[in-house]
Amino acid sequence: PMVVSLLPGPTALDKRETVAAHSQMWRISDDVWDVWQSDKDFPTGVKNQLLHAAQWAGVARPGQWPDADMLPMGSLRPSAGWGPPRAGRAARAGRAARAGRAARAGRAGQAAQAPPGVSMTLAARPIAMTIGVFDGLHRGHQHVIAATVEAAREHGGIAWVTTFDPHPDTIVRGLPPRPWITPPDEREELLHALGVDRVHVERFDRSVQDLPPEGFIDRVLGAGAPLKALIVGADFRMGKDRVGDRAYLEALGGRRGFTVREVPFLTQKNGGKLSSTLLRQLIEQGSVEEASAMLARPYALRGRVGSGAGRGTKLGYPTANLEVHPEKLLPASGIYVSENRFLGRTSRGLTYVGSSGTFGPGPVRVEVHLLDHPGGEPLHGRWMVTSLVKRLRGDQVFGSAEELVSAMDQDRARAAEYWSSRESGRP
Repeated sequence: PMVVSLLPGPTALDKRETVAAHSQMWRISDDVWDVWQSDKDFPTGVKNQLLHAAQWAGVARPGQWPDADMLPMGSLRPSAGWGPPRAGRAARAGRAARAGRAARAGRAGQAAQAPPGVSMTLAARPIAMTIGVFDGLHRGHQHVIAATVEAAREHGGIAWVTTFDPHPDTIVRGLPPRPWITPPDEREELLHALGVDRVHVERFDRSVQDLPPEGFIDRVLGAGAPLKALIVGADFRMGKDRVGDRAYLEALGGRRGFTVREVPFLTQKNGGKLSSTLLRQLIEQGSVEEASAMLARPYALRGRVGSGAGRGTKLGYPTANLEVHPEKLLPASGIYVSENRFLGRTSRGLTYVGSSGTFGPGPVRVEVHLLDHPGGEPLHGRWMVTSLVKRLRGDQVFGSAEELVSAMDQDRARAAEYWSSRESGRP
C-alpha cells in the first residue's frame, strides 16, 4: 500500500484508510497518487482531504496552517516501502480498475474488502486532555498545558485541549461579552506552539452547561474514546452545578480507565495567584512590561495590513494599519515600542493604539511605523504581528500636524534609546 506521511511527524497514514473525525468521514483518495506522478499542483480538494485526515491522525496539528492552500505540499513525501514514486500509466490504470471493481461491489450491497495487508482502520491513540478557557495563556495556564503534553507523551498519545467560545461566564453568570486576551484562533496557534496536538473549541451554550462531567467528555471526545489522563488545575470544577471536582472525576476515571492529575497554582512574587483577570487589568492600563512577565512573552496584536488615510506618509512616518481581530483586547491608547514580524523577518517599530484625535473623531486603530524597514516591498495585505514591549506615552491630541511630528520625533529617539539600553544591558 501507498503511505502518506507529513514530515516532520511521528506517524504515517495509509491512503486507503478511512478515518472518522467527529462523525464525518475523510478519505485520502487515489488522486493524491496521480498528482504525485504529474507536474500538477495538488487541487484544493485533495489538500483538504490530506489536511483533515492528517490532523485527525495526529500527523499534522489543526491550526498549523490556516487553510488547506497553505499546506506545505513540498514537505509531503511518499513513505518508503511501497515502490517507486512514478509507476506509470499501467499502474494507474490498474488502480483505477481495482477502484472501479471495489465501488461496484460496494454498490451491490457489500463493502469492498481491504487488499491483503492493507488496514482499513486507524488505531485510536491514547488521549491526555485538559479543559479550560485559558484566555491569555499566561504562565499558570502554560504550567497546566506542559503537564498535559507530558502525560500524552508518557502514554504515547496526543495532547488534547478543550477550550470555549463564547466565554462560559456569558452564559452561566449572564455577564456581557468581553474582548478576548487571546481570541480562539490565536489561542489555538499558541497552544500548538506549546506542544498541543489537538485543540477543540467547544461552543458554550445552555445545552453544554447542563451536561454532567461524563456527558461533556463524551460530547467532546466521543463515547468510548481512549482518554487516559485528565489534567486539571487546583480549583477546577466542571459539569452542571459544578459537581465535577477532583473526587468526582477520580471516581469517574476509576470506572472509565483514566487518571486525574492536579497541577498546583503558580504564584507571583508577592504570593498572589496568576489570573486572567489580573492580566486583563495590566493590559487595559497599558502596563505591557508587567503583562509580558505574566505571559512569558510580549503582548501581541496581529492582523493583515489594510488601507489607511495615508496621513503618516505625508508626515514622514508611514504606517502599516493592522486589521486586528474585532474581539481582541486592545491595550490602553498610546505609543509603544514594538517588535514586528512580517514577511519572515523582524523589524523594530513604534506601534500606535488610538483614534488619531488630532485629525478629528474616529475609531480606535492600530498603526505600526517600522524603524528599520528599508521599504520598497509593499505590505498591504500581508500578515503582521506587533509585539508591544514598552509603553512610551499615552495618546494625545495636538494643536497641529507640526506638533504631532515633533512628538513623533521624540518618540523615535526614545525608542532608539530603549533598544540601545537593552543591547548594552543597561536598565
